[in-house]
Amino acid sequence: QAVQYVNKKILESNPTERDLFDILVLSNNSPESGVRIINSAKHYGLEISKFCFVSDEDSTQYLKSHGVKLFLSADRTDVCNALRRGVSAALVFQQEVQAPSTPLRVVFDGDAVLFSDETDQIFQEQGLEGAVQYERAMEAIPIGEGPLKAFAMHLGKMRKKFSQEKSPIRTYLVTARSGRDMGIRAIKTLREWGLPIDEAFFMDGAPKGPILAQIQPHIFFDDGLHNIQGAQNVGVPSAWVP
Repeated sequence: QAVQYVNKKILESNPTERDLFDILVLSNNSPESGVRIINSAKHYGLEISKFCFVSDEDSTQYLKSHGVKLFLSADRTDVCNALRRGVSAALVFQQEVQAPSTPLRVVFDGDAVLFSDETDQIFQEQGLEGAVQYERAMEAIPIGEGPLKAFAMHLGKMRKKFSQEKSPIRTYLVTARSGRDMGIRAIKTLREWGLPIDEAFFMDGAPKGPILAQIQPHIFFDDGLHNIQGAQNVGVPSAWVP
């Protein structure tokens, strides 16, 4: 419903705007059993007009033909298939959450989500000191693209339709990186990409749950299952990027 709110604000600003958020339900259910899914969407007041009921073993083959920018699923195989096809994707978990209010708030982790996992690999091989030295040496070079960079850029494009004060979209970076030793390259990379981020939190390895509870995002993306668990413990909707 927060996405519907964004569309409403876009149309209030420009009634002829065609570049809106669009939700597609992709299901392996038969068309006959899909009737229940359609009725459920109507019952909850969700403005979903596109439904695809397919019997193919790998339904993610249809994502690019529909121009999907983000694929969310509770099936890990489908998520991995979507990522292999170059579509931003994440695994969602069933959980009880309190629906947050508008505006639409989206939180991204940094390494292996927005950014590539190059620094994570250095950390695994050489430890923290090696990762810090690598970041300092590479400070002028943007970090590689991560699996959700394309979706974040599209979100940023939608956000730029508004002034910062009136935007119905807010984006956040919450990363385990240290701001002092590893934050500069991350900020420079976002600037190089032209990706607007409203707030950035460099946690230096501290738990992310408390700050997520303060932000109350509609969704939080992370590649660490311990961070996903921490978010779920404070009632934050989370999606794991494998």
